[in-house]
Amino acid sequence: MTISDKYDVQTGYLKKEAFEEFADMAEREDKFKSVPIGVLFTDINDLKKYHDYHGHAMSDLQIRKVALVIEEATKCRGEYYRFGGDEFVVVFWGFKKEEFDRYTKSVDDSRKSLEESGSITFAAGSCFAESVKDIRFALKTAYENMRADKERYHAEHP
Repeated sequence: MTISDKYDVQTGYLKKEAFEEFADMAEREDKFKSVPIGVLFTDINDLKKYHDYHGHAMSDLQIRKVALVIEEATKCRGEYYRFGGDEFVVVFWGFKKEEFDRYTKSVDDSRKSLEESGSITFAAGSCFAESVKDIRFALKTAYENMRADKERYHAEHP
């Protein structure tokens, strides 16, 4: 994979394949054994509905907007990945749990602010693990937490 192949053109985030490369390396190498990791998983709420009403160009703008909100909330301190059309993952490795918690709270505050403004919103879930070697477990748990947040959103916004 070349450098240009690793990045999503629309968001500037790394592609999912780059995450998989990193996860494979982290699971193999002992130097990551005692390095903590935090994973944040996000997914834009109702992007398909938004796309159907506003069109492709406007939904692309919303994808970029949410990506920027996440970067600003985390002060560009993580590694950013675009997992799918509207799914983003941020990985914080080598951070203490308190630091990770501050970033996830900032993302949550930004998410609530978007929701209150009536703008497009996103669901978020996170997980902290004591070792980067647990990256896939952290990803799965963050994903499950994001799904629970998405269900909460849809219960409040049928």
